[in-house]
Amino acid sequence: MLTGSLSINGKPSNLMIIGPPLVGKTILIRNMFFEKINEGFGGIFITTRSPAEEIADWLSSQGVDDFKIIDCVSKTTMQDLPDEPKIKRLSVMDLTGITVKVNELFKEYLKDEKKVVVAFDSLSTLLMYLNEQTVLRFLHVFSSRIRTTGAVAFYIVEEGMHDEKTIAALKQLFNGVLELKDENNQRFLRYMDTSVRIDWKEFEVQDNAIVVKT
Repeated sequence: MLTGSLSINGKPSNLMIIGPPLVGKTILIRNMFFEKINEGFGGIFITTRSPAEEIADWLSSQGVDDFKIIDCVSKTTMQDLPDEPKIKRLSVMDLTGITVKVNELFKEYLKDEKKVVVAFDSLSTLLMYLNEQTVLRFLHVFSSRIRTTGAVAFYIVEEGMHDEKTIAALKQLFNGVLELKDENNQRFLRYMDTSVRIDWKEFEVQDNAIVVKT
């Protein structure tokens, strides 16, 4: 849950969440994801970092049920785990497979007249394993699909892992950026898009929620 004095009016369809490790990006994207599901969206969570079972257990503990997880962790770490009803397993390097599976899940949700929310945690892992231009081409098609279907997607990027040119190229694909930072043991976030800028506001992580201070 994102509570407090931060109000994003632009409702970006593709939102980049960037910040250093351990600043709160993971809990933020999970909360934004389940809030959209609570609004009636069907959820697709693509994980390249955390085990799918951990994410499924966390979402279930929050009372969320209508979600699917694309697990890009187990095959990458050579774990031979079977698919499950809510978990589909692919290699992080199989961008074609990820695209096909996301399109299948989109069709299922759209057939039920549901909008879709996608969480992608994280793009930085893709950039570790794959050529930058390959990833950018994939994201260009992926983000366009999000826009044209009226879906919403959140993407985590790890600050400090990529050069400024790569970050700038990523930002061009998305129509909103939520930036997080940690200074003197205090956490701050700010929001920017082409028409709106909300300056740095302090926040805390409380009981699995992001609370923005007034």
